[in-house]
Amino acid sequence: MSTTASSYTRAAIRFHWASAAAIMLMWPIGKIMVGTKPPSQFLYSVHVGLGLVVAVVTVARAISLWRGPRPDELEMPRWEKTLFVANHYALYGLLVILSLTGIVMLVSAGSFDAVALRKGDGPKEQHEIASLVFLLMFVIHVAGVVYYQVTKGKTLRRMGVPID
Repeated sequence: MSTTASSYTRAAIRFHWASAAAIMLMWPIGKIMVGTKPPSQFLYSVHVGLGLVVAVVTVARAISLWRGPRPDELEMPRWEKTLFVANHYALYGLLVILSLTGIVMLVSAGSFDAVALRKGDGPKEQHEIASLVFLLMFVIHVAGVVYYQVTKGKTLRRMGVPID
């Protein structure tokens, strides 16, 4: 797909979907991981690995969006535009917070040791809270995309999905 005024660059699209896929895998893995007694070392390693991928892809994605051409702005009322921008900033900010708290947990545990993380550890609780807020913002993001796609179209095409 070539870049036009109606779509993001190939790199931005690939970073978006790679990040989305990794995040959608991380959520259930994280929930299952903390629900097992003792915590699953394998799931913990997968969750951490995906988290590191998301951190790197988030940085690459931000650079790609900052340096590359951007598609034309969507036509929407000011209040919708405000929510659109706020949601995107929140998602990026939460990805940074989740990455940092995840890294702090790794460093404080001294390894990829899921057993070393106990309830009451500050970074663990912050990571859990940030993940819940992220999930809420993610659901709002998807709902907004679906709403705009159904009412005006072209939203998914901007992100490389060939439908109107």
